[in-house]
Amino acid sequence: MREAPELVPCSIEQRVPRTPSTAVAGAAPRGAKARTIARRRCAALAVGWLATACLAADDAAAGPAASRSAVLGANAVTTWHAYAQDLVAGFPGRGNAAQAYTASLIQVAVYDAVVAIRGRYPPFLAPVPAPAGADLDAAVATAAYRVGIARVNAGTSRTAFQDRYTAFLAAIPDGAAKADGVAVGEAAAQAVLAARSGDHFYDAATFANPPAEPGVWQATPVANAYATAGASDHAMAFVIPLTAPSPGARRAPPPPNLRSARYADALAEVREYGRKESASRTPAMTDVVQFWTESGFTLWQRNTRDLVAARNLDELETARALAAIGVAGGEAMLACFESKYHYLGWRPFQAIQRADEDGNERTEPEPLWTPLVRANHPEYPAGHGCYGSAMATSLRLLFGDMAVTLTSTGSQVAGWPQVPSRRYASLAAIPDENADARVWGGLHFRTTMEQSARWIRDVTNDALCGRFGIACE
Repeated sequence: MREAPELVPCSIEQRVPRTPSTAVAGAAPRGAKARTIARRRCAALAVGWLATACLAADDAAAGPAASRSAVLGANAVTTWHAYAQDLVAGFPGRGNAAQAYTASLIQVAVYDAVVAIRGRYPPFLAPVPAPAGADLDAAVATAAYRVGIARVNAGTSRTAFQDRYTAFLAAIPDGAAKADGVAVGEAAAQAVLAARSGDHFYDAATFANPPAEPGVWQATPVANAYATAGASDHAMAFVIPLTAPSPGARRAPPPPNLRSARYADALAEVREYGRKESASRTPAMTDVVQFWTESGFTLWQRNTRDLVAARNLDELETARALAAIGVAGGEAMLACFESKYHYLGWRPFQAIQRADEDGNERTEPEPLWTPLVRANHPEYPAGHGCYGSAMATSLRLLFGDMAVTLTSTGSQVAGWPQVPSRRYASLAAIPDENADARVWGGLHFRTTMEQSARWIRDVTNDALCGRFGIACE
């Protein structure tokens, strides 16, 4: 059992981004004049919200800001990433897997629009024509808006998204540059929408509970003390990924056998530390659980945006980073949920309550065992484990290893104080603590968290290999 790491003050370590071997060295930006961004120490980051980010950076005077959104590390790309997060988070009836995938499509369109104007990297899809002088901000906003409003086809968050687009475009002076920028954004968006028109995202997928056999997860019709209701994101098991030929092309390896010693050891750990009233779980451990109860989509969208913005990159490098991170997350979650609904692994509460059915002489049933945190989809692989591993892996591929501080608004542990931030000495430490949180919260077996992280590292490398100018590992 691992102890919870000590919290330390906020800091994001600044490192020089790696130059991928597949990038075109020395390629000059095309089109609109490159925007300049002021560097600030411990700046308040404005990207449609206020978040504090501490960073090591040079104190350099800002030049003329051609970009209307370039304020203390923000630019049009981070602004529309934040707007897209709000839109997608309000997608009714959709969980983290659907949200991550949808957000990835928006970022691909933004990236291809920026690459059309600035060059340097290959497009994700086909090249988009861009007249010289096309306004970059208009292109970014239009690409994000057109994909977002088309894919998120329901929900009240659409209204705010539409209003933001109208206001953003109104702030750009009318003229050929604006019109050309809008046209670039439209073309990039249409390419994404056409490429994804047959992805099966909107297909009906009704989940029917299988027979209650040992090891098999069953959905809970009505929320109770053990689980929330329904089979979240079941439809995502049938969506064709962006970077793989079929939904099951990257399926996870099988979980441990119910009769194995590994399974018995993992069950014993979650039984002891993950129960709702555990004498073994320390306050520091419960802090870890609470921190990681925030929606994985919301937590990682916010934190990766903050980490990228804190590096004071230009629009091109920002678009590249956020698109690569977005694709990594979307592909990981599609593979994760396809695997979940293939294996249908039971949750710890089901495994512990019905341990007399598992055929393992090392386990004993506890009919009233209750987890600290609840969920509504199969146990294996782990959603948080998949997403967190994809985020850590994509950040490392882009920037190398780094120490980071993450923020959270997680508050699913009733009566426990919110834990606003945690510090990690390396990216590898994030999946490790994420694993602790899900075991100590009673949601997952340790074996699931470890296997999910290892498997998704390979999925992420495969998804990003040769794309966005990222070298294959």
